[in-house]
Amino acid sequence: MSFLNFLKGQHKLKQIDVSEDQDFVDLQLTITKNWNDENLNHIIQAKGLWGKETVGIEVSFRRDMKLGIVNTEVDKKRFYREGVNFYSIGELSDNFARALSTLFKTEASSFKMLDTIGSTAFVLSGQPEYFDEEYIKTKIFFDDTNEKDSYAEWYVNIDLKNRILELREKDQEYRKNIINVLTNN
Repeated sequence: MSFLNFLKGQHKLKQIDVSEDQDFVDLQLTITKNWNDENLNHIIQAKGLWGKETVGIEVSFRRDMKLGIVNTEVDKKRFYREGVNFYSIGELSDNFARALSTLFKTEASSFKMLDTIGSTAFVLSGQPEYFDEEYIKTKIFFDDTNEKDSYAEWYVNIDLKNRILELREKDQEYRKNIINVLTNN
């Protein structure tokens, strides 16, 4: 019975590539589940379609993040380590990594997504304390100290009310590093 329920939900998934500008790769996934972990961080599971393949990831958002701009100034204390983390959900996440690599036109030796990928997050707009109702826009930084020579930036936006997770490209120069961070290539 649970397999039939799984199939029922698949018809609501949309193609993930929603780029309005052909120079950028912007993705939109459908939020299929959301909950809070033991630390009350917000966790979402999001899925979409890449051709006929289902892709998916889990993403957590720290519950204590605050808007990063205070009185029109960037508050340097509001960059949150482990603010937004990505988690593999197995084959669907490997499909996601493969789809992203194809869209980014990058070569990778592996499409196996790592179990956990952390990032530093900065909230650009929305009030994270009203996570369920607000459209939250964040800018995330992978390898922000450039220890692994894989520094990258990405916009991660969530609209829980409308069940949408957006992954928007900051700059094409980060494509290879995003794939490297997600798959340890």
